[in-house]
Amino acid sequence: MNGLQQEIIFVLVRPLYPGNIGSVARVLKNFGFRRLVLISPECELSDEAYKMAMHARDLLENINTYSSIEEFIETEQVNYVIGTTARLGGDKNPKRNAILSQEIREHPLPMGKIAILFGNEETGLTNEEIEFCDMLITIPTSEIYPVMNISHALAVIAYELALALGHQRKLPYRPSTPNERKILIKYLHSLADLVLNDLDENRKRIYKRILENWVGRAFLTGREVHSLIGFTRRILARLKNLRHKKYGD
Repeated sequence: MNGLQQEIIFVLVRPLYPGNIGSVARVLKNFGFRRLVLISPECELSDEAYKMAMHARDLLENINTYSSIEEFIETEQVNYVIGTTARLGGDKNPKRNAILSQEIREHPLPMGKIAILFGNEETGLTNEEIEFCDMLITIPTSEIYPVMNISHALAVIAYELALALGHQRKLPYRPSTPNERKILIKYLHSLADLVLNDLDENRKRIYKRILENWVGRAFLTGREVHSLIGFTRRILARLKNLRHKKYGD
């Protein structure tokens, strides 16, 4: 897929109930989306799924299933992964920091394949699954009962994405790949280790996660990532050289 195209893929991770899968397919067709993927489903696509899908049976017939998020990303060559969560982190758990669903309209979505991940009906996305996400979205709901039915939550996200895509101008750039962003994050982690060597491991971990969040939310192009990698490498080299001159290690 080249930088001029854009494809949204909705992904259900470990879904439990066939009826919910069918309802999700119906919602996606309501908003004009065509791709639905299952990761390690814990149920079969039974008659109940097709009954709930109504006129979106074709989406169920074209579902792709993968054994893991990693396999899905590599096989589909996904450029960007957005996770959804009802459980938010705080200052000490930046891993679960998220933007509000309506804020997606203010973020220019990158070109290429964009995956929207939804966790299963009981647990949502686990911390391990969130590690694959470039950023998180949350839906502002009541604190008394914040967890929505999966098809309802997906409907809200699909609506916001439909609005965002309807007002978005296609830009002629190549999106950064997951591997390119991993390399940038690796160098940023090395920089954090060098600069923050007086902090304990837990505080360094928080700083590193904040850097990862920044890279994820920035929607960086391939050119921007390569420039930042070069810039970070130069900073690391200069700092190591200064340290060698000062301490001789």
